[in-house]
Amino acid sequence: MSEYWFQQAKVNDLLRLNGPLGTFFLRQVSGLDLVFLATGTGIAPVKSMLEGMSALSADQQPRSVTVYWGGRKPQDLYYDVAAFSGSARYVPVLSQADDTWYGARGHVQQQLLNDMSDLSQVVVYACGSDAMIHSAKTLLNSAGLPTHRFHSDAFVCSASV
Repeated sequence: MSEYWFQQAKVNDLLRLNGPLGTFFLRQVSGLDLVFLATGTGIAPVKSMLEGMSALSADQQPRSVTVYWGGRKPQDLYYDVAAFSGSARYVPVLSQADDTWYGARGHVQQQLLNDMSDLSQVVVYACGSDAMIHSAKTLLNSAGLPTHRFHSDAFVCSASV
């Protein structure tokens, strides 16, 4: 597609575009503890889902909402999550923090386990690197998260090697 845009496209070309066809969207969460795990740009779909929750009726709302957003350094957490998360609890997590960082350290999935020991009423939406997704799913399912309550969108490299 890039070759077309940069080498062939002309003014007034007719384009046909399809919208997103993904499966990473908010499902039934009423009465559950909703947890978002994001790393890097994985915060974008989380932001969208949080904004969409305002359209849910009171009986469709989750019991609680927590957002764990991970990066290596403070500058990796480039967006003000508190500005769009409403009443959600926000936990920034750094994996390579220096001594000036007083927040959570490590990986988002481990921080979730540090904060919640009972995962039986939790639903997780994870978005980020493929490694984080696989690690989170394995770790959380083995800690008691029902397998049908783990939803994810992994970022994988599509470049040729």
